[in-house]
Amino acid sequence: MHRRTFTRVAPMRARVCFYGCMIVAAFLAWRLYDVQALKGPLYAKEALAQRSDTIDVFARRGSILDRYGNVLVRSLPSESVYAVPRELADPDVTAAKLERIVGPLDASVVAALHDRHLWFVWIARKVSHETAARIRALSLLGIDVKEEETGLRVDTAGRLASTVLGFVGTDENGLDGVEYAFDDLLRGRSGRVTLEADEFGRPIPFGRERVVTPPEPGSNIELTVDPYVQFVAERALDAQMRQYHALDGSVIVMDPWTGEVLAMANAPDFDPDRFWAYGADQRRNRSVMDAYEPGSTYKLVTAAAALDSHKVGLSTRFASRDAIEVGGQTIHNADDGFTAGSSGSETLGDIITYSHNVGAAEVALAIGAKTFYDMERRAGFGSTTGIGLPGENPGIVPPPAQWSGSSLATMAFGQGVSVTPLAMARYYCAIANGGLLMQPRIVRAVYDQQGKLIARFGPHVVRRVFSRRTAGELRAFLRSVVVRGTGHVTAGLRGYATAGKTGTASMVVDGAYRAGYYAASFIGMVPYSRPRYVIFVKLERPIGAYYGSVVAGPAFAEIARAAMLHAGVLPGGAVASDGE
Repeated sequence: MHRRTFTRVAPMRARVCFYGCMIVAAFLAWRLYDVQALKGPLYAKEALAQRSDTIDVFARRGSILDRYGNVLVRSLPSESVYAVPRELADPDVTAAKLERIVGPLDASVVAALHDRHLWFVWIARKVSHETAARIRALSLLGIDVKEEETGLRVDTAGRLASTVLGFVGTDENGLDGVEYAFDDLLRGRSGRVTLEADEFGRPIPFGRERVVTPPEPGSNIELTVDPYVQFVAERALDAQMRQYHALDGSVIVMDPWTGEVLAMANAPDFDPDRFWAYGADQRRNRSVMDAYEPGSTYKLVTAAAALDSHKVGLSTRFASRDAIEVGGQTIHNADDGFTAGSSGSETLGDIITYSHNVGAAEVALAIGAKTFYDMERRAGFGSTTGIGLPGENPGIVPPPAQWSGSSLATMAFGQGVSVTPLAMARYYCAIANGGLLMQPRIVRAVYDQQGKLIARFGPHVVRRVFSRRTAGELRAFLRSVVVRGTGHVTAGLRGYATAGKTGTASMVVDGAYRAGYYAASFIGMVPYSRPRYVIFVKLERPIGAYYGSVVAGPAFAEIARAAMLHAGVLPGGAVASDGE
């Protein structure tokens, strides 16, 4: 009886087990169908979203070229160093080893290295490949290097024109100079890409990648700068700076017919690839940012106002004297060996040739405040030149309503007004080209990454400052300065006819003229008959000598000679006469 009961129960249990398994199998089959067929696309999409990351693809920054198309500044791929704090064996030891290569770490970075909950922290962004290789060689646990498409901005010519070119930040955003002024053109537009990545943002090999927005690389900018003339200008300025232990200095070389800036040198300068190691004073573009009292080079403004208004002619004579009192202030001629004496008379040409302050004051008083001020404004003084470089200073040219009793007389020889080196160079370009005030230009053309021309910028005449006849008479004055006047010894050039004007001005320091502080300058052109170059040279606070003819004149002559030879113009073989 016991056996019969067993044989009846066994099939019952088997059936229950069978049907149970069938139900589970059916459920699993349904779930498999539900997950794989019905909801498969949804889950696949969610899974992809979990391992996908949409990242910015930085556009390659455009290059900066010289006037011949040679690269001055370009962008190269870089590498960045990061850490996974939770994987570090000893954060302090790791930090010490890293600091020997990348320098001191920020306190926040060191603190992050000790946080075991963190998966990621940047150590150093966009370092050189050499630095990245040294870090890889350490084989530190939890330290790795990530390649980046951009970030290494290289100035191929080193410090050449550094104060003009400027520099960029970590993310290649322009911070100064041309890099800042034309950042919108150089930077381009970043794109966006969706890709499969691991938890650290590293792409998964053979993972899906989709371009959301393609990056648009920045444009290449071609400057007006001639690298050889720039080099010569910097070399000549550096030599004079060292000889006279000057505080700072500037040199500008311009084409007077087009307004192109062929060279713009400033001292001190800096290394753009290590800009953070220099102070703001060393990175300063003094040619456009620093206004100064121009001294005797401003006498050409007085002369232009006098001649163009026809209130003073070439034969008009003024009493020769070395001192005059105007508005309670006594004005003296410089004790430079070219004093006027106390007898006889002198013409406007004599006043310019021998740089007589008293004579310039008498001319200004003869023509009146309105005529003088109108010429200042027509010459562009008191306004920015519009060159487009950052921080341009308009200078200070007060209107007659703000003048004191002696202002007209002192402004006549460049005291009581302030202008930038670029503004003075532009004015002398007007003298050189027949009276036209040109728009100074530092950018010549813009190209895309394939070399296709996007825009080209040609000469632009702002207005006529004075007549062609007046310009010719002013050039004759400047030639006389070099032949027999204050620039005779240093600015004359064998084989080339030069013309120019010396300038020596007291410097205002903390609101007052300070003894021993002078701005020595020379502005000239070559060749005299039809100038190819206008050259501005200025040094501030030279020691040992301070006259513009001595301190700045030799630099002018050196630059003029080199520029003419560079242009293929050979010297005549002797000290050029007026007709050459």
